[in-house]
Amino acid sequence: MSGRRLSAFALAAALATPQALADIVHLLDGDRISGQIVSRRKTTLVVKTAFGSLTIPRAKIARIVHDDGSAEVLNAPPSPAATTPPPLRLVLVVTGQAFWYAWAPPKDGQVDPTLRLEVSLDEETIAAYTDATPDPRDLPSALVNSFSFEPEVVAMTAGGDTQLQSPESRPGRAVLRIDLPSQPARRRRLRLAYQINDGSAEEPAWRDCAETALEVELRDDVPNFVHISQSRGQMEFSGLLKRKMKHVETFRIQARPERSLEEASPPSP
Repeated sequence: MSGRRLSAFALAAALATPQALADIVHLLDGDRISGQIVSRRKTTLVVKTAFGSLTIPRAKIARIVHDDGSAEVLNAPPSPAATTPPPLRLVLVVTGQAFWYAWAPPKDGQVDPTLRLEVSLDEETIAAYTDATPDPRDLPSALVNSFSFEPEVVAMTAGGDTQLQSPESRPGRAVLRIDLPSQPARRRRLRLAYQINDGSAEEPAWRDCAETALEVELRDDVPNFVHISQSRGQMEFSGLLKRKMKHVETFRIQARPERSLEEASPPSP
């Protein structure tokens, strides 16, 4: 018997048979059938009602309440699906000039040109973006790397339960979307730092070269936008006897919360 016919029969049977003198078959879809169970088979039950006999698949029955008050459970109703709260989304919009660094051409091949942007909340790293691809055309006489958020260049590492989306990148602007576990709104210390590797690729020793930090109130009901503006200042690679990076400390990162992606993405000059 089809589900629609079974439901219609169940409603009529429940209304026609006095429930106090009958077995009551509770179906998984919420319908009930009142009558007398006259046959039990491996996969079905036959219930005699005022309208005739009805064969019910056991798989459709949640429980049976017998006329003596005892109950028999055949199939537990499905548990309600667990709802996972939406993640807390942090959106960093990076604009301005890219961070860069250069080294004298190594003689022993031990210099690692990888640059890293570390993002942390309350001193716990939630994301790291690394660019290990040198840009030799920028300074032909040096080993140089200009940080890029291009998806084919940057590598991402998430911290803890963080989930990272591939950066959205175009000249002068990058959008970094970071999803964190849902949590009550509260103020957090957000810190970003560009780093170079004083160690090797196998055993890195990251050193901060430029950083910014600010207090932000993160909410899980709306995206949290932060605008990161960057300026290279007076950075240069020069020297008479030994060419090296100078004035790295003049690289500036300024961060401020914004209410929308549009406000965090100022138009290009």
